[in-house]
Amino acid sequence: MNYTRKRALLACDFCRHRKRRCDGKQPCSTCREASADCVYKELPTDRIEPSSSSQGAVVERLSRIEALLEEQGQKLSEMSLTAYYGSTPASLHSFRSSPLIPAASPASVSNRSQEGDDTSLENTQFLIPRGHTTTLIWLLSLPAVRSVIGDFPENYFHELEENSPLPRPLDLVQPMPLDWPSLEPGLLRKLSNAYFENVSPHLPLFTRQYYEALLEDFMANGPTEDIESAICLCVCALGCISSHSTEASGHLTDCAEDLGLRLFQPALRVILSKTVWGFGSSIQICQALVLAGTYFSYMGRPLHSWKMVYYAGHKFLQLVNDRSSPDQPDQYDESYLRAFWCCFIAECDRVAELDVVRSGIEPLSDKVPLPRNVEASDHDDLIYFVAETAIRRLINRIHSSLYSPDNVDIMVLAESAPAPNNPGLNNILTISSELNRQLEQHYNSIPVQPHIMVDPGSNDRRRILNFRYHHARHLIYRLFVLYIVLQPQQQPSPIPLASSSRSPTPQQGLYPLPRIILEKCHVCIQSGEALLHAAADILDKRSPYLWSVFDVSASCLIVLFLASRSPYLRHLTPDIDALASLVVPKMRKWATPGSSLESELRIVDMLLASRYR
Repeated sequence: MNYTRKRALLACDFCRHRKRRCDGKQPCSTCREASADCVYKELPTDRIEPSSSSQGAVVERLSRIEALLEEQGQKLSEMSLTAYYGSTPASLHSFRSSPLIPAASPASVSNRSQEGDDTSLENTQFLIPRGHTTTLIWLLSLPAVRSVIGDFPENYFHELEENSPLPRPLDLVQPMPLDWPSLEPGLLRKLSNAYFENVSPHLPLFTRQYYEALLEDFMANGPTEDIESAICLCVCALGCISSHSTEASGHLTDCAEDLGLRLFQPALRVILSKTVWGFGSSIQICQALVLAGTYFSYMGRPLHSWKMVYYAGHKFLQLVNDRSSPDQPDQYDESYLRAFWCCFIAECDRVAELDVVRSGIEPLSDKVPLPRNVEASDHDDLIYFVAETAIRRLINRIHSSLYSPDNVDIMVLAESAPAPNNPGLNNILTISSELNRQLEQHYNSIPVQPHIMVDPGSNDRRRILNFRYHHARHLIYRLFVLYIVLQPQQQPSPIPLASSSRSPTPQQGLYPLPRIILEKCHVCIQSGEALLHAAADILDKRSPYLWSVFDVSASCLIVLFLASRSPYLRHLTPDIDALASLVVPKMRKWATPGSSLESELRIVDMLLASRYR
């Protein structure tokens, strides 16, 4: 893959026009040699630049956004203190998520008056940026990785998934009459119960009471080509696949696999028909699309999952536009709130992993309130869901603040010396420290006992929150590891067969690095190790996070591989073989032939094998 050099952090007009490397001096060496006028344009205010007012403004915005996490923490606390599940306190009914930019504190206003108004930052949201650099395929483009495994096109995993055929019952290109499954009421009940036990905790799309009304009508009148029947069939299909969650596709019992597909096939046809040829929208269509996307997630099919959620986002936006007062979020009832946030989390996960097209619902997260608890049956599930919503939004801010090509170009930054006064590094240090503080504050506010970090594996929802915590922390500090491993004066060296001793200092004879940089690298590596331990637990069985956890694990193993090749970081790196023996067998279980999962696993195997060549 050819790497396209991006602009330097600071360049004069002459160098920018001729696409030359600018050293940032006055005049720069290029202008001096060409006897040209060396003129620097005023930097745009929405860039994170060293020694500019925008750095302080971005940090200030991160601080002010913290109020959102505080309000969500208060919401969670109120929910946990609800003594009577049968009714919802008025404070919960009146809850609204705060705007993304709450009112500034007096101190921040004072600082802002010194810096001047920055309306572009004020109006900019922390969304996952297009072309961000946290994807697995971006890591594969790094020279140290390419030298081992070769070049991969930017759309490699996308094309693998696009060209991988669906199971025949789900290949709906050829028209055929709907084949309704014959189901006994007892089986419908059993599969519905499995859905609410295994799937709904991750996806509280609707309450049990809401679904029961649909199911009663479905059993009384039989299936029809309407969206309500499709919802019931999707719920039962998800109940089926989640009941056999420890078995990989191709290893499911014929009966279980056939039943799940027979349930999902007619539902998918109805959903696609209503989506493509239905020119209106309804909350039921959004719900059905989210359910279909979740089924594909359980199958480990990220593109098909994204497509369903993408359609759901479009349908939700259509609902918003059709409302008489779209800017009045308090008019949304519970079904709208749950559908929006389920769609939001699913789409953000796919955008972060595959950098796919957005539906446009992400900015609505500032206006749409969080779900409210209305039933005892899903009270705890909703607490975990609101907590996951908050951490997903914080991870979006990590992407926006640290991995946007417009803010930080780590390839360019790595060309600079790792000196204590390096302005680019100081920028990243400032932003990452603030993001980490927000992360810790959020997790400390989750009102579940015991604390998530004390007992992360007691149920599936705690495992997911634990995984997302370590993933966020790993991303916050990953740039420091990449900065070190991309240093031009550093050459990869063979890895000793003995496991790392994790001594506190690197080997002798190296250019000294600022201690704080090594400390941040250590935090990233430790978080990566904890992430893989958490991933191993989640990958024990099928879940809607299957592809996401697999992909993040592969990326994390690559970062640890790069760290183990660096003479600066090798002493901080854990025993990668031991970590691989823990998580790779779990990954191999789901790497079905021809899938992107199989390709990612093959890449990981190649990197691990190269350590001893």
